[in-house]
Amino acid sequence: MNLGEFLLSAGQQEEAVTHLTRAFTLSDEHDFRTIKISVLGSLSALHEGLGQYERAAAEAQQALTLALEVGSAEGEIEARIALGRLAMQGRDLAQAEQQLLQALELARARETPKEQVLAHEQLAQVYRRSGQLELALEHAELLRTIERSIFDTDRDRQIRNLTVLFEVERAQQDAQLYRLRSEVEQEAREAAEQQVLERTAELARAQHEVVARLAIAAEYRDDTTGEHTRRVGQAAARIARALGWSETQASVLGVAARLHDVGKIAIPDAILLKRGRLTPDEFQQMQLHTVIGSRILSGSRSALLTMAEEIARSHHERWDGSGYPYGLAGDAIPLTGRIVAIADVFDALIQARPYKVAWTISEALLEIQEQAGRHFDPELVAVAADVLANLHREDSLFLNLYDEQQSEPLAEGQASHVLAVFEQLLMERTRELELARREAERSAKRMERMALTDSLTDLRNRRAFEQDLESRAAPLGNAPFTVLSLDVDGLKRINDTLGHSAGDDLLGAVAAALTAAFDGRGQAYRIGGDEFAVICDDVMTAADRIRCLEVMAHHLQQSGYPDRPFSTGAADYPADSGSAGDLLRISDQRMYRDKVLRRQQRSGEPLESGQA
Repeated sequence: MNLGEFLLSAGQQEEAVTHLTRAFTLSDEHDFRTIKISVLGSLSALHEGLGQYERAAAEAQQALTLALEVGSAEGEIEARIALGRLAMQGRDLAQAEQQLLQALELARARETPKEQVLAHEQLAQVYRRSGQLELALEHAELLRTIERSIFDTDRDRQIRNLTVLFEVERAQQDAQLYRLRSEVEQEAREAAEQQVLERTAELARAQHEVVARLAIAAEYRDDTTGEHTRRVGQAAARIARALGWSETQASVLGVAARLHDVGKIAIPDAILLKRGRLTPDEFQQMQLHTVIGSRILSGSRSALLTMAEEIARSHHERWDGSGYPYGLAGDAIPLTGRIVAIADVFDALIQARPYKVAWTISEALLEIQEQAGRHFDPELVAVAADVLANLHREDSLFLNLYDEQQSEPLAEGQASHVLAVFEQLLMERTRELELARREAERSAKRMERMALTDSLTDLRNRRAFEQDLESRAAPLGNAPFTVLSLDVDGLKRINDTLGHSAGDDLLGAVAAALTAAFDGRGQAYRIGGDEFAVICDDVMTAADRIRCLEVMAHHLQQSGYPDRPFSTGAADYPADSGSAGDLLRISDQRMYRDKVLRRQQRSGEPLESGQA
């Protein structure tokens, strides 16, 4: 089936027919009805492309029948979209509308944006052909709204916020160096150059501290000790020295390697801290930490951050090309990434985790050697194996020596002195660790707040909205409440005519007015480009909502927006639905109905049947 679908996408219809027909026969013989639905969908698309519309429609209808029998909502959506498209080809616009509306309803219930886009796109064509231009425009606008949400820029803005710390440090370094270069011209060259060296070293230490703090903040989310990144950096530097790197290069690698997983800052806790196996979708999202990490570290002239960016991007690539994010193979993988990959995997193997016991050093080294040529660079493995074995042998000798020294008998005075010194050191180290832990805790909380806050309006964002709505709506039986959807009218026109700065000003004014209007009545959110929402503390009557919206309109008038620039809709829990997804869908539908009514009232058009 996969080969048939590939050939179909490549335009090789004849070869595709052979493989898809064979797949259909096999799935029919073994009663693999789910696979049969997919094959029928591919055959329908193939025959539609060949202009054999009746045959295509028959196959799509057969797929729909099977989907209804097995309860496959995904198969039903795809089949109805195909039937709607084929009915439109046959000019049966009523049948096309019926199938596409049913497909859209299912896609909304399942919250699948891709299928909603297809349904809206086909419905816009149906209504355009039937002369119902208002409905065609409505579906075209909904299509654009969903597409905007798919490519929402909130994540990029959050990532940019994470880079502020680096940008400030880089700006300070540039300013300091510029000032010092000016001083060189006024003072004795030798003394000034010495000062430049000292200040540059000071700035480098400050930058290293920023790197360490960011590494701890990232590591703190799934390893409260932060020791993993330190060990990986130490091992990577040792391997580099064994390869003949200079001490300076190896030291830079040791620091840069600590940031290999900094992109995990942007991965949701539900995925990052999950104890069981990740689903394919969750694993795909987890893989994004490599790309996010490289973005956070990009754009620097610092050798340290440039190397850290390279490592963050490439340390999950594999020698045989089966890694991620880009599937690089062999020498195409940067050497820094190949070194850190070995150090990272080795340390992960020998440490205990909630889902596994720690491996012995011998077991871990054997696994590294067995993966040579597949996961790891075989030449690097030969060098790294000795380095890692010696590194941990040195650690063991140190611990044994410490134990032996502790076992030697001491005179009473000596023992008291050693004990006092040890207690003092222990207190200082404990205090340092506690301060570091608190700083990491504060950093994690700041990162969490950033992940749940819209950077433009400072309202809680869509992720926070979905979490809060799920919490309020589950388990069924919680106190009733109202969800309000609000869409800003005319934002695109303002962006196109007055510029995006004016559009941002409008969004900021709407956010402030919404917060003021529902103060004490609920929590406001910005959930998309021009979309806002409120989760009310309890059920709001229509009269209550009207009063709050009048307060909001008054605030906007005072901000220079005399015409009420928004449309609204509401849904009540549990009266309208007990599902979080359905509550948002119902409130959205009512909001778009309000938008159409307001547009018709402004243009003086007669209201359609059922809208009066």
